[in-house]
Amino acid sequence: MEKEKDKNIATETEEKKPGKLKKPSKKEVIGGYTRKQYEDALRELDPEEKDFFDRTDYTETQSTVSAVIKALIYIIAIVSVSVAIAVFAISCANDIFAFVKEEKTVEVVIPEYVTTEELSEILGEAGAINYPWLFRFYCSLKDVDTSPAYKFVAGTYTVATNMNYDTLMLSFVEKMTLTTVRITFPEGSTVDEIIALFEANGCSTREKFLECMETYDFAAEYEFLKDIDMTDRYYLLEGYLYPDTYDFYTGRSPEYYLCRLLDQFNKVFRQSGFFKMLDETDYTLDEIMIIASIIEKEAYQQNDFDIVSSVIHNRLKDPVTFPYLECDSTVVYALSCEAGERVTDITGEDLNLDNPYNSYNRPGLTPGPICNPSFNSIACAFEPAQTDVAYYYFVSDSYGVMYYATTLKEHEDNIAAIKEAEAQAEAERG
Repeated sequence: MEKEKDKNIATETEEKKPGKLKKPSKKEVIGGYTRKQYEDALRELDPEEKDFFDRTDYTETQSTVSAVIKALIYIIAIVSVSVAIAVFAISCANDIFAFVKEEKTVEVVIPEYVTTEELSEILGEAGAINYPWLFRFYCSLKDVDTSPAYKFVAGTYTVATNMNYDTLMLSFVEKMTLTTVRITFPEGSTVDEIIALFEANGCSTREKFLECMETYDFAAEYEFLKDIDMTDRYYLLEGYLYPDTYDFYTGRSPEYYLCRLLDQFNKVFRQSGFFKMLDETDYTLDEIMIIASIIEKEAYQQNDFDIVSSVIHNRLKDPVTFPYLECDSTVVYALSCEAGERVTDITGEDLNLDNPYNSYNRPGLTPGPICNPSFNSIACAFEPAQTDVAYYYFVSDSYGVMYYATTLKEHEDNIAAIKEAEAQAEAERG
């Protein structure tokens, strides 16, 4: 026990001896130096403090400055790229629209059948444009190579550098002078007479008008033409080309002119309420237009329109007693269409004409209107006169005075009186 006690005392004594250092462990030694010695040596070589892994310990201020500098560099880069793009975009827009281009003139030679690609290079070499590739792209957007509006004419041209792309291209196309013509279509004109007026005023030819009426689908654009029966009918548009005074551009297609008249018909019918009035009648629109066209051709004075209308309506309501309308105007129309020109005088023999439009031997209404009637004729077709007695006959003298009758005997007496009066007048003149 004493030996063991002495040993412990000796150990404590050794530990308390001055100047004796504890030997460092292998983990704390780096290249024969302690960690602290290694770090002190590094500081002597480099005043900046570095950690064990050779990383510099920056201050908070140094870190902030570095971040700001990086942010500024990034912003400057973004701004520079944006400015470059903006400048390029402005330059392209200026080339297209010529906002502030330098004003001077250059001469260019356009060859026959030039393409937009060739034209772009010609204009670019002359200095009229800055970006031929952009000019080609712009032309492709407008389908210049295929559009009939851009038929470039070969020749030598002087153009200004401050012209925009559209103005430049239009400088090389055939110049068209837009002229207008005013045409008045009399009330009661037929399709043939309307076409003749168009042709006389330089608006296409009769052949092209006839071809247009055969091939153009007018019924697809105008609903009031959809239900028309073309059986035995001369023209689909007869009755619907509204007679009025129009201003037209010359040099247009036949459908342009015909559609103008159809548009006016549609406008008048809507504004006047005629389309709504159809709901109150037992007739179709085409039947109303047939009645109106006969009124237009049979009555000479405005105050006779509604009475003539009443005669037609009275006969249509009693088809057993009066199967035929017996109107000379329908025979005139049939003869005129067959002759290709207006016929004015008819004979007793003509009344036997074998034609669907002959109201002397074909019952009811004609296959279609016999002219393009006026507003008043259409209105009276809707609303015939309410007379004290029902008239079934009418006849007019050479002055356009109308005579009405209820019976055939009265009608024959009127005819005889007219002939006697005209014979007497002729004798007095002779």
